[in-house]
Amino acid sequence: MEPRLEMRDITKSFGDVAVLRGVSLELAPGEIHGLVGQNGAGKSTLTRILAGGHADYGGTVRIDGSPVRLGSPRDAARHGIAVIYQDFSLVPQLSAADNIMLGSEPGRVTFRAKSIRQAAARLLDTAGMADTIPLDAEVRTLSAAVRQRVEIAKALTRNARVLVLDEPTARLADADRERLFALMRQVAARGTALIFISHFLGEVLDVTSRLTVLRDGAFTASGQAADFGTTSLTTAMLGRELAAVEEEEASDKIRGRAAVLPGGHPRTPDATARTAPGTPALLAATGLAGGRQVRDVSLAVHGGEVVGLAGLVGSGRSTLARMLVGATPLREGSLRIRGKAVRLRSPRAALRAGLALVPEDRRAQGLVTTSPASENVVLMALAGTGRAGIVGPRSLRKIAREAIATYEVRPPDADLGGGAFSGGNQQKLVLARAILANPDVLVADQPTAGVDVGTKAQIHTIIRDLAGAGKGVLLISDDLDELLALSDRLLVMRSGTVVSEVAGTAATRDQLVGAMSAGTPSTGTR
Repeated sequence: MEPRLEMRDITKSFGDVAVLRGVSLELAPGEIHGLVGQNGAGKSTLTRILAGGHADYGGTVRIDGSPVRLGSPRDAARHGIAVIYQDFSLVPQLSAADNIMLGSEPGRVTFRAKSIRQAAARLLDTAGMADTIPLDAEVRTLSAAVRQRVEIAKALTRNARVLVLDEPTARLADADRERLFALMRQVAARGTALIFISHFLGEVLDVTSRLTVLRDGAFTASGQAADFGTTSLTTAMLGRELAAVEEEEASDKIRGRAAVLPGGHPRTPDATARTAPGTPALLAATGLAGGRQVRDVSLAVHGGEVVGLAGLVGSGRSTLARMLVGATPLREGSLRIRGKAVRLRSPRAALRAGLALVPEDRRAQGLVTTSPASENVVLMALAGTGRAGIVGPRSLRKIAREAIATYEVRPPDADLGGGAFSGGNQQKLVLARAILANPDVLVADQPTAGVDVGTKAQIHTIIRDLAGAGKGVLLISDDLDELLALSDRLLVMRSGTVVSEVAGTAATRDQLVGAMSAGTPSTGTR
């Protein structure tokens, strides 16, 4: 069978940094092909080449046996290539039907809403997606799972022959993931070739027929998915087994290895820096209400502890995080920092008071994608880096280079724009920026969403080190195993309020799932 897509000896460099070095990839019609690798391995760059975003690549690309040159997104669309990114490219204020038909509207001069809706409905019916998308609803009101379906339907309007899904399950619940996988198989059965990129190795092995592994910009392994397991796949990605990474991390914690966090803050071993009993909590919230949903939330974060916050999407977790740092106004309730009552009217005021946020959406709320890494990294700590508020470019680059080295950001280029880094490396930049501000309490919302196993282990170490240095961490995550592994205490939110609290050592996955879905009376807040 003629391959649907062939990529041969693909190369790409940014300045002197080679990001892709002779990568080859081949897909058959109707195949779901896994593409895996650590953050910075080159997956995002390869995806952008397919999307027409990097015209200056080396190597050859063929579609159905014919050589093509992907010099622009228009070229990619003309050749039937569609990419669905982790950060959706939808227009939030338009309806689902308008988004699906955007750029492919029926008619030549004028467009009628009725015709657009009818065309979208016909498409969904043909694709077997009828009744899965509320066509008249504004996209901004839809869940992540439904927006994912809108993106796929939008790609189908362009008769996509190759469909790339970049981390499509990063924010989906288990049931929504299964529905997405069923839809992917359905699309593949029509002859479309799919590239599936995910850091969840188990689901890659379950949903793909073949896979390709990248490491450090080069091809490492390829073959039938059935011939791999999670251990062998991790070994191919990292060059060492995940067990070795975890063992090293655990032994470092036991030894209390001396080190320094960015900004010169000492790292102290384990939990020896916890706040002494009876001293005020670093952060105490009482009866908070605000946003559309959060109501009567009370919680406390003490020095030297990680407090985990679990809940389903829509439970109010992210709204609460923004309320704590002054990004969403409080309607009711009070905040105390180190026992002193505060009224935080902006994130800047929160920073001055000792609170910093790693936001849920690193692109929309975290990075300035058009600014270089050096400016992004020091953005929250500018007040302490110069005289009279003036920061020299040399000092700025020095601080940024140190942070980039500490967090192993790839490529290690302080002048590269924030939007040019892969998702995991963008996350490292956002995390480094928050820690450089030297907060007493770090509110981390989904800090490991969409990152590979190696980067996740790094971020886990950073969070433990912050608590070990006497800081407080409020950790919000969809990954229950992550919460169970890191948290000293666990809170569960449901319908905008805290419904359960349990010690980290006593918590179980089933207990969390039960509280998230059914709700139990709160046991109180320390």
